[in-house]
Amino acid sequence: MALAVRPDLARHDWLILTTLAGCCILAGICHAWPRLIITHTYTHPSCEIRIKVGDILKEKGNIIVGFTDTFDTDVSDGVIIDPRSVQGQFQQKFYSDTERLDNELDVALRDTPVATIEAATAKARGKLNRYEVGTIAVLSVGGSRYFATAYGYMRNDYRVSSSVNALWLSLAKAWESVRTHGSLDAVAIPVIGSELARVGALDRNSIVKMIALSFIASTREEIVSRQLTIVIHPKDRRFVNLVDIDRFLRTL
Repeated sequence: MALAVRPDLARHDWLILTTLAGCCILAGICHAWPRLIITHTYTHPSCEIRIKVGDILKEKGNIIVGFTDTFDTDVSDGVIIDPRSVQGQFQQKFYSDTERLDNELDVALRDTPVATIEAATAKARGKLNRYEVGTIAVLSVGGSRYFATAYGYMRNDYRVSSSVNALWLSLAKAWESVRTHGSLDAVAIPVIGSELARVGALDRNSIVKMIALSFIASTREEIVSRQLTIVIHPKDRRFVNLVDIDRFLRTL
């Protein structure tokens, strides 16, 4: 009846409906729009996990960088260490002089027993001393601490292999080292195991979840850091479902 008496009310109703529809569409777009960062705060203990798209080498504080069990550093032709890897980029940014890096690694590992020594006839290039997977060498450079973490096995054909168990062990050792040397400063880690040293059973989404779960498990034993940042390289963004990761973080 009102519409018949006042036609202008019909136009008013259409304006309201159109506005509401537009708001719903905008809210849907905002919800579905790819986010570049998500954050979750926990109370037991008090800490925060952040997932962000960015450059791990622009982070400050305590930074975890994946190495192999031989701590090889030769990036000269990409055969042993790929210069595109996080380790390769780390070396290019902070250690253009590979000899200086090797010397600092030797100092950092001096009290760590060598697990085995490879024969030069079997491994013609690179280093021959092998350390246990999970070995950590702590380096201080550029105002931050870098935890060089041996999470993969350097094969004698210069391909790197790892496993879910090796990755989990390496993460546990990394948190232990950060707890000891990191002064509770923020810690950042890339999606280790996602490139050349692929952990075949896990995709990037699963690796991000494993890192977060491992950190929370270790932190609930004894605080590691008040903040963990898991950094996803921009080229890997399409392989990581941040909505799924967000839901997972809520369950921890």
